[in-house]
Amino acid sequence: MTWGEPEILNPLIASLATFLVCASGNIVNDIVDVHIDRINRPERVLVQQKLSITIAKVYATLLNIIALSLALFINLDVFIAALSAISLLYLYNYKAKQAPLIGNIIIALLAGMVFITGGLSINRVLTMTLPGPLIGAIFAFLFHLVREIIKDIEDIDGDLQAGLKTIPILFGKRVSVVVAMILFLILTLFTYYPIFSGWYSDWYKILTVYVVDLPLLAFLIFLWGNPNRKMLAATSLLLKIGMGIGIVALIFS
Repeated sequence: MTWGEPEILNPLIASLATFLVCASGNIVNDIVDVHIDRINRPERVLVQQKLSITIAKVYATLLNIIALSLALFINLDVFIAALSAISLLYLYNYKAKQAPLIGNIIIALLAGMVFITGGLSINRVLTMTLPGPLIGAIFAFLFHLVREIIKDIEDIDGDLQAGLKTIPILFGKRVSVVVAMILFLILTLFTYYPIFSGWYSDWYKILTVYVVDLPLLAFLIFLWGNPNRKMLAATSLLLKIGMGIGIVALIFS
């Protein structure tokens, strides 16, 4: 099999298109949140006026155009997925982030779509067959939903001044951590399903259960007892690392 064959080339192009859509979404997010970032993220480029908002909008548009062109080169399914992702990002940035939980769910859905898009670049039927990309999509959805809630707790001061209605603002930090723990517990239970089904090797069990699930669940319990900024930042970082380890577990199992 060579690099030019669809089984290799298409996922690579789909990955690039996904990267560009994410980059564009992050730019738009920074544009919309520039007044909030003056409090939560003062080091960002737009806050420091190292780049104008007008130029940032041009960059975001160009990235989306390139991403859609790449997606269409692969097939119509990937193009529709890319267009859906762009639409969801605009909905999130301009409307949904102001509503409790809805914005978090959209970001989590987008994370899951990455795996679905990769599958669609090769075979639509196999994409929806277990075991397959659906496993990674479910894991990514729940993982990101947990991390989004933790990030909302971390950003509570700026979000308050911006008039947002996040879960931490409505119900408090400790309740939000409990919600995150419940969601992570659901994720942990889901990770056992491939083990019981015999789909993956022992490496999957070692990495997901003993390296990711149990340590992070314990850390979330500690966070509930002391939800300060350092603990929140550490939890967010550990969740990000856990995502990476989870991807490795799926790839090499």
